[in-house]
Amino acid sequence: MRVFTSAMLFLAVSLCVTVQAAELKEDFSYGLNYAWKNYSGDFGGIAAWAKSGVASDPEPYEAELQDMAAHGIEVVRWWVWPEFWNDAITFAADGTPNPLAQSAIDDGLKALELADKAGLRIMFCLFSFDGFRPTRESYGITMTGYRDIVIDDNKRAALMSNIVRPFARALHNSPYSDSLHSWDVINEPEWAVTGDNKYGGTQGGDKFDPAGDLEAITHDQMEVFLADSIKVLRMETPEVPVSIGSAALKWATAWTRLDVDFYQTHIYDWVNDYWPYSLSPADFGMDDKPLIMGEYPVEGLRDVDHQTMLSSWYSNGYAGALGWDYRITHSPGLDEAVLAHKRNTYLQEFRDFAQQTIPDVSTPDSTDIGSEPVVSAAKSRPLSKPGRALIDQVK
Repeated sequence: MRVFTSAMLFLAVSLCVTVQAAELKEDFSYGLNYAWKNYSGDFGGIAAWAKSGVASDPEPYEAELQDMAAHGIEVVRWWVWPEFWNDAITFAADGTPNPLAQSAIDDGLKALELADKAGLRIMFCLFSFDGFRPTRESYGITMTGYRDIVIDDNKRAALMSNIVRPFARALHNSPYSDSLHSWDVINEPEWAVTGDNKYGGTQGGDKFDPAGDLEAITHDQMEVFLADSIKVLRMETPEVPVSIGSAALKWATAWTRLDVDFYQTHIYDWVNDYWPYSLSPADFGMDDKPLIMGEYPVEGLRDVDHQTMLSSWYSNGYAGALGWDYRITHSPGLDEAVLAHKRNTYLQEFRDFAQQTIPDVSTPDSTDIGSEPVVSAAKSRPLSKPGRALIDQVK
């Protein structure tokens, strides 16, 4: 019988995430932000607003996931608890998070099942800067802010043990766990941070500029919160890559000291003015790990169309690109027929890009694809399998 020591376990996990990072860099994660059907309610539901989670009303979710897959999408970035609005997350009288309700776990499991059925893989984005809004009452529900939980050691520990851990554990044990692409711990944390960037930066990136309606915290406090989250995810899903959805390359250094497997950044016109889409990860000094463009406007940047951006990121060695967003939430107030037309237009662009070929791909991390489609099949090289196989060999 082979002895399985703690040192061997550490080596197995380290090698496992190294294998995954290499695969992530070779495969282009081609996808879209869902980002939600019911904001903050997809995983837990909001009964007071008649908003159902995935498991209790799966048909609409399934239809939209199938629609994405039919247009060449392979990876879906899906927000979980951008704010604590839903019925599955409750709090004790002192604000300590109670154990997560089974409904949120059921919703996560159903999301993986539907993704597997559609041939998609999910990047679950657990939190967002939005959650740092103050605790308040609105339309019959209490919206509990993150801040007091994040900066209090005991409450933060309860958040990890009562909320993050059971959700991650359940997804890891799902028969559809291969559809779990990765974790994004938090969306654009920079907007909820105030003060200095401990690791410096350029073009103003040495300072944070928090949104005025948020209860901002320091870089140290945010780093502790993210480190604790990553630690739990590593324990419960050791084979699943982890990232942080940074708002912009302006703060490229802010989270690089954390234990992430790949970098993620977002781009919009204000970002592109200083950190152009056309540059490579090496140009930004971020080529030591895979880099995914986690958000970009599907209708294009100013004077840059959708497919030009995609071609640039693919050929410049990015590990993927995830458009914002399926439901076009950045265009509020538009008639549904107008939204449907806009959605069909950009989805066709996704399909066209997935089906076309790029004749001259010369980056070191790219393979000779010849006449093959630009995007490799998402299910052909699931990131989790090499890690499991490697740990099995060590046992």
